[in-house]
Amino acid sequence: MLSSTFIDELGYLSLDQQTSNLFYQVISTRHAERRSTVITTNSPFSDWGNILFNTTIATAIADRLVENSEIFLLASISTDNYLPKDPGIPRGHCTW
Repeated sequence: MLSSTFIDELGYLSLDQQTSNLFYQVISTRHAERRSTVITTNSPFSDWGNILFNTTIATAIADRLVENSEIFLLASISTDNYLPKDPGIPRGHCTW
């Protein structure tokens, strides 16, 4: 069994009922076994009902995820704030 699972971009694509049910089973099992799960998403919990087929599945998944959890909300930032200003340095090649 994996000790940590990372799910990137939850909500990039909506899930059908079968996939949402399987996703619930994964999260529920990890919750029962007290395993770490990290999820990144641009969607607030209020949108998860649309992403995860219905609000019942979404609520059950969110409930298991937030129990004994740390939730980090990161503000959106522009790439202009952290990419180099020097035109001699190619974008994406930061020097710090």
